[in-house]
Amino acid sequence: MVDGKVGPATVRAANDVLRERSENHDGEPQSLIDDFVEARNYTRTDRSADIRHVVIHTAEIAETLTAAEALASWAAGKQAPRASWHYAVDADSIVQSVHDEYIAWHAPGANRSGIGIELAGRAKQSPEEWEDEFSRETLARAARLVAHLCRKWSIPVEFVDREGLQQGKAGITTHLEVSMAFHKSDHTDPGKNFPMAAFLDDVRSQ
Repeated sequence: MVDGKVGPATVRAANDVLRERSENHDGEPQSLIDDFVEARNYTRTDRSADIRHVVIHTAEIAETLTAAEALASWAAGKQAPRASWHYAVDADSIVQSVHDEYIAWHAPGANRSGIGIELAGRAKQSPEEWEDEFSRETLARAARLVAHLCRKWSIPVEFVDREGLQQGKAGITTHLEVSMAFHKSDHTDPGKNFPMAAFLDDVRSQ
């Protein structure tokens, strides 16, 4: 419905057009990542051969169109936490903070094997809140990113639970599953209502 406002859906549609126009000859979108703002705290070592997981988080931040940028700025600033992540995603942008090849400090037990993705939102969100416009746009953008990462690093588009992590299985997981598998943190994000099955279907469709 036309309402005269530039909301998440409008921004996504415009970005999709720009992305299609900027694809390279391999069909890989060159504009997938909107910005790179380097985090202060991470381990600079090449762990390329060990990358086996994508770890989904919620950033416990309000759903705003500047959430990804705010997270990246925080991780890069003088008051940066003793933590980091590879990508932050909101409804209209993806900001990278650590190169894939380096170890971000986002999920103890799976830091070396995992690429951490922080979603704008909170673990306490209800099923209905995961279905609002902002969350739908954020998840759609994250699905494109995860599909790209899975192709790049040969990660299967399959959910890996705590037992699978303990067995060394590769795939897509959450901070909760990492916490329960390795008992090195107590985080439960992205929450019990995160629509993992639908998200994986979206990743597979990319």
